[in-house]
Amino acid sequence: MCVTGCPYKKTYYNWQTGKSEKCILCYPRIEAGHAPACMHSCVGRIRYLGVLLYDADRLPEVATVDESDLVEQQMEMLMDPFDPEVIQQAEKNGIADSTIKAAQKSPIYKFVKEWGMALPLHPEFRTLPMLFYVPPLLPVMASLGKKRNDQKLNDVAKRWDDEWLYDTSTEELWGTIEDSRFPMQYLANLFSAGDTEKVKNRVKKLMAVRIYRRWKTVGDISKEKAIHALKDVNLTTKMAEEIYYLTSLAKFNDRFVIPPAHREEAIELTENTGDRKGSTGFGFKEGTTERGA
Repeated sequence: MCVTGCPYKKTYYNWQTGKSEKCILCYPRIEAGHAPACMHSCVGRIRYLGVLLYDADRLPEVATVDESDLVEQQMEMLMDPFDPEVIQQAEKNGIADSTIKAAQKSPIYKFVKEWGMALPLHPEFRTLPMLFYVPPLLPVMASLGKKRNDQKLNDVAKRWDDEWLYDTSTEELWGTIEDSRFPMQYLANLFSAGDTEKVKNRVKKLMAVRIYRRWKTVGDISKEKAIHALKDVNLTTKMAEEIYYLTSLAKFNDRFVIPPAHREEAIELTENTGDRKGSTGFGFKEGTTERGA
């Protein structure tokens, strides 16, 4: 879906690493503070982009922990952008104020660290990508009073009988997570190195927010049940409202908080492509073996 959503659809050859890359995350757009083309044109409004501050010194340690601890360790590696010590160290390392402010407004930090609703893709590969997914939640379940196909439409009144209307007020409205059409083990193999409990925890949070909003809008669920559902997953009513806003009503600037690249930083990355083409060859390129270590 991401490849077909790309307006460029061109493979990019990186002369520095000697590798071809399908997606360059539209770095000219990112450096100017604009969203990548595929995210900008995504009709589903399901993509978010923002800044995450992390402890780079812990990368080798986190990438080599036991497989069952990979997700927790990657989460712990992410720094709190509101912590004065983190801000002081970031400024000491040359991170601009605009980047720190963008990290404080980042929707990614909220989903991943503050609310604990997103998981990394294939953590067992130990590449520690800053790419996170919120597990899917199925539509609201409903039931029908009638199940036969005869006389569904009233011949005289030309209307549907009440028994053919969807009933969403039963106790089985939400179903159980284990009975979901999305197998938990399948999602766990994608996002949590096979640990189904981590996926269940995220899905329960989504379900709790849905129950809370059902009480607020429809009113067929008691307030006590809605508040209890939130408490079970360590969410407050304020957090539930914020989650609802960011997932359903968020504006473009809420979903994409991208600080423009500073000129002094961009110039350091500038290299003459022609010179690189003339001096590169096969095998490992200079300086690439340490990349991502």
